[in-house]
Amino acid sequence: MNKIKVLTFSVIVLVILNISMIVFFMVIKPREFKDFRNGSRIIITEKLNFNEPQKEQFKKVIEKYIQKIKIYESQILNTKENLYLQLSQPQVNLKTRDSLISVLGDLQKQVETARFEHFKQIREICRTPEQKADFKALTLELAKKIGEPNPPPKK
Repeated sequence: MNKIKVLTFSVIVLVILNISMIVFFMVIKPREFKDFRNGSRIIITEKLNFNEPQKEQFKKVIEKYIQKIKIYESQILNTKENLYLQLSQPQVNLKTRDSLISVLGDLQKQVETARFEHFKQIREICRTPEQKADFKALTLELAKKIGEPNPPPKK
């Protein structure tokens, strides 16, 4: 009888833990990720001290940029799929491989151009000399971060 009580208690504790984890990942975590996703927007608007009309302009610039980047990311993904499908062929066609790699390079160039233009548009939103100085400091920060290698994945 004692073993049955211990097992029953264990099952109840496990059920409660599972329900708690589900609530945590469905309710609490998405909020955290939402804030993280919008973090760079918040940082930029705060660092550049945007007023409300500037924040609206900034929001429109970001929406256009995201639409553009999503298209490029989709094209990059499709091109990569086609590239790696070449490995399933008995003989890899080197012309096709080189062509697909060239297309990937062109798409990456378009992504970087869009990113550069995006930040140029953000600079144009800045009106005051203080905002322009803050933007310059922000670009110096970004230049350092872009040049840094990605940290190794955590294990």
